[in-house]
Amino acid sequence: MAICNIIEDARQTGKQARQLAAHLRSSGPVLPEGARLFLSGSGDPGGRVITVWDSAEACDQFFTERLAPAYEAVGISLDGVTRRQFEVQMLTAGDLFGAARP
Repeated sequence: MAICNIIEDARQTGKQARQLAAHLRSSGPVLPEGARLFLSGSGDPGGRVITVWDSAEACDQFFTERLAPAYEAVGISLDGVTRRQFEVQMLTAGDLFGAARP
């Protein structure tokens, strides 16, 4: 069963979000094994990550092996982040690279 995982961290700064992304890029594949979609960004307030996984186990493995160490490397903690999960019933995406720009 595919799942969607949404993480929101209101304490995270834009700089920390960029550092987390750099750490994740350096620690393994940009699209982690078992992931179908990985979307991250920062806004006001904080950072957000939306991921879609083949299974809850694949998501949990990513949290343990890559995300928690990335947070630690940046000097922040996963404690206090909001994490929501739900079963994915459908996933579609367009070609974002070929999209026309105004």
